[in-house]
Amino acid sequence: MLHMSRLERKYSIAFIIAFLIIVLANIFLHFSSYITGLSSILYCFFIIAWASTVAWRIVHKKIRWNIIAIAASLFLLFAIRFGRYDLFKNSPLISRYLWYFYYFPYIAMPMMSLSAASNVGKGENEKMSPILKAEWVISGLLILGALTNDLHHFVLRLVDENDINTPARYNWLYYVILTWAFAITLSSYILLIKRCRLSQCRQYWYIPVIYSSIGIIFLIIYVACGESPVISGIKLYNIQEAYVVLFIGLWEGCIKIGLIPSNTGYNALFERSGINAVLKNTEGEEVFRSGEYSDTTDKEDYMIKNCKIKGGSVTWSEDVSAINRINSALEEATEQIEAENDLIDEENRVAAEKARYETQNRLYDNITKHTYSQLLEIDEALNETDEFDLRMKFCLLLGTYVKRCSNLMLIADNCPDISTNELYLSINESFEFMEFLGIESELMQGAERSLPAAQIIAAYDVFEAVIESALETISACSIMIMPSENVLLSIETDAADSVPENIILHSAGLKLTSSAEDDIRYYILSIGGEDAE
Repeated sequence: MLHMSRLERKYSIAFIIAFLIIVLANIFLHFSSYITGLSSILYCFFIIAWASTVAWRIVHKKIRWNIIAIAASLFLLFAIRFGRYDLFKNSPLISRYLWYFYYFPYIAMPMMSLSAASNVGKGENEKMSPILKAEWVISGLLILGALTNDLHHFVLRLVDENDINTPARYNWLYYVILTWAFAITLSSYILLIKRCRLSQCRQYWYIPVIYSSIGIIFLIIYVACGESPVISGIKLYNIQEAYVVLFIGLWEGCIKIGLIPSNTGYNALFERSGINAVLKNTEGEEVFRSGEYSDTTDKEDYMIKNCKIKGGSVTWSEDVSAINRINSALEEATEQIEAENDLIDEENRVAAEKARYETQNRLYDNITKHTYSQLLEIDEALNETDEFDLRMKFCLLLGTYVKRCSNLMLIADNCPDISTNELYLSINESFEFMEFLGIESELMQGAERSLPAAQIIAAYDVFEAVIESALETISACSIMIMPSENVLLSIETDAADSVPENIILHSAGLKLTSSAEDDIRYYILSIGGEDAE
């Protein structure tokens, strides 16, 4: 932290020599009545030079502006002194108000020092604390009280207002201002010491204290003497010089130990950074290398980067070997995952294909089982030799039932409900082949509804069973689908045969009743109830 570059050491020595020259000039200029204000002017230039270095050294915006404001207050002290003792020494009124105006920087400098100290270690966007705001308000009231002293004389009372060189009596507000400035300055010290959290800063906390303690000693001596100390008729210093040593010493010490981030030591930082970089000027000529610089142009594990900066460019290389290893591992893992995904996709495809075949086989087995009796009758009819035309018509009727019943079962496999319109189409197609057997048919349909698939299939089974049982005697048939809300199917035939016992409704929630009247057989398939005979 205390390491200084050659340029910084030159600047520090130059400032110390300049300060000593000004101090000596301030002492020896007392022998000349013509250039008494020269020391004030020299101090003003000294403060401006220091403030300019602060402007480009300090990184933190709020701290930078607070320290510059301290420098402006120091400048104001000497400007007031020059005006009071040189420009307006023959104007008692202006000189008196310049005297009052001294209290503005005396009170403002400790507060600006405390504001800067409160921002150490914080971000630039953090807001001012309520306590600090209250302290600024109190300081503002004290400044206002000092500037309006002629109205109340709470700060000091002049024996002769027309002669400001006469002694003045200090009142209670003067001691309040003195105590307040001392307390705020002490708070700045305590806060800065607490903010030395980094180990390298903590062990050098005493350096800014030592730097500024010289100014504190000067102030104590000044207050103890009641005025500037004099040896052999020569004033050694004034109170303004004590403030210069106090505040510049305090903040220069904080900058030197690294408590306040500053734009210094970049060469040493660049050399010790451990990065592989080189600085070049605008002509592309190499200016400075880092300590770890090496040529990595043809190395695969390094990435060369370049960036333009003020006055040239910087080229550096980044070690990407770890990234390359990770990318290689990711590529291998990706290939393995893709291979595994292909296997999983193939397994899923085979499983889906197997499930589809199993579902189809199950469905085909159910269809075959459901229409087994009709398929058996078709096989027997085709094996007989007599009455071929009649047998073919009979086979067509049975085949239509097998086809339409299979279609209904396929629909039922994908949808739990089937429209009565499907039942209408199935019976209507069966009627077309019943006409080949000489059976007159009539089909009507009521309101279309969607019913459970089992009920639609059972209704078609009932129709087929009725037709097959009465095929030898039937000559006419009339069917009504959904004649009412509770009746699914109504069948009228002129067959004399009764309903065979093998009609099964598959527990579909349907009820079949039959009756005969005037050689007409009636069948009613109702929704609800147990299977009928």
